[in-house]
Amino acid sequence: MQKLEQLINAKIMPLAEKMTKNKILGALMEGFIRTSPITLGIAFITIVGNFPVPGWTNYLKEIGLMAHVDAITNGATGVLTLYVIYSLAMAYAKRLETNEKNAAIISLAFFIMIIPQTITTTVMQDGKAVESVINALKLDYLGGQGLFIGMIVALVVTKLYAYLSSKNLTFKLPDSVPPMVSQSLSPVFVVTIIFVLAFVIRVGFSFTPAGDIINFFIQTINAPLNSMVASPISIIIIMGLLAILWFFGIHNAVLQGPLGVISLTMVMGNIQAFQAGKELPYLLPSVIYGGMMASGFMSIVIGYMFKAKSAKFKQLAKLSFIPSVFNITEPIMFGMPIIMNPMFMIPQCFTQIISGFVTWGLAITILPVSLNPTMSLLPWTTPIFIKMPLAGGINYTIIMIICFAITFMMWYPFIKVADRHEYELEQANEESLQNAK
Repeated sequence: MQKLEQLINAKIMPLAEKMTKNKILGALMEGFIRTSPITLGIAFITIVGNFPVPGWTNYLKEIGLMAHVDAITNGATGVLTLYVIYSLAMAYAKRLETNEKNAAIISLAFFIMIIPQTITTTVMQDGKAVESVINALKLDYLGGQGLFIGMIVALVVTKLYAYLSSKNLTFKLPDSVPPMVSQSLSPVFVVTIIFVLAFVIRVGFSFTPAGDIINFFIQTINAPLNSMVASPISIIIIMGLLAILWFFGIHNAVLQGPLGVISLTMVMGNIQAFQAGKELPYLLPSVIYGGMMASGFMSIVIGYMFKAKSAKFKQLAKLSFIPSVFNITEPIMFGMPIIMNPMFMIPQCFTQIISGFVTWGLAITILPVSLNPTMSLLPWTTPIFIKMPLAGGINYTIIMIICFAITFMMWYPFIKVADRHEYELEQANEESLQNAK
């Protein structure tokens, strides 16, 4: 382990530092960190609203609170893309030394312009159900499904705004005009050019089968996976791809099509066979899926951070540990951040893949699992260390512990090196403050 830490210090850390000095990567990391108060702040309400106790969510619906819980959650993570666009554009504009607020609000407007603005719904008319198109923004596009496109918009629009502003395309207003008014009116011509580009993009994608840029992106990502069936290798591929895409800021909501079809096929097929007393048709893929979920249990990683040297890691551990127990990973993903952070690329992208193959090998050799598939119907916030033992008994519990160990071994050296680096930065900043006094 010590040699691995030395390798990370000698090879990966310098590369990570060099990459984070890049304006785009630096802006991405800052942008995600600035949204962490939202993901941390909403965690408690999300846990309470989806607490893994039978009948709890139904009770909240009966007393009329669940709708309000959903509204608060949607106001935070449901429109997270909007917050990321704003904070990312601000961070990038600061590095490009251009007007930060203008870049941020123009990026937001650009994104809204290119996404679908109508929703087809069913209404009752003359006693018959008919389809009706209404003007509305779909929360899916403002949340996980639109995150990657939103990141691209923030970077491209901010860069374009900075470039055009440097070409003297702004209006020169008299010095007597207040700065707030001048900053708002002077870039009108620049903004017009940017919005024309939004119009071109919107019209261009309307001629594609997808009809818009968001669905075009989703269909492009989903296309190679739609023909997959529920098999061990397909589960490893999809779950591994989810981890890799999440590192690049592409939320798993983008793959909900093929993942939803495969998971629903496994769950319903296994439950029907289980109730009929027959052999489970998707036993092995389901066991592998559980093992890979166990390796994504970030509480194992966060637990170590309580012993960190840096104040940042200690504080982040306190704030994100409880949410991670209930499978809410956004606080650590955005707060560290792990997304687009070259330091954590290896553990984030490969831990679950390794655990998938290890689970596969164990399940077909020394640790066969007798699965109770009805446990897959437990709420998504049910801690994995509760769900897996209930679903598969002692053998599944052993597999879970092994996957936990893999997770710890994969993340430990990278967390340790990153913590040491943060601690050194904190010490250097403290010395600078003392010298300034």
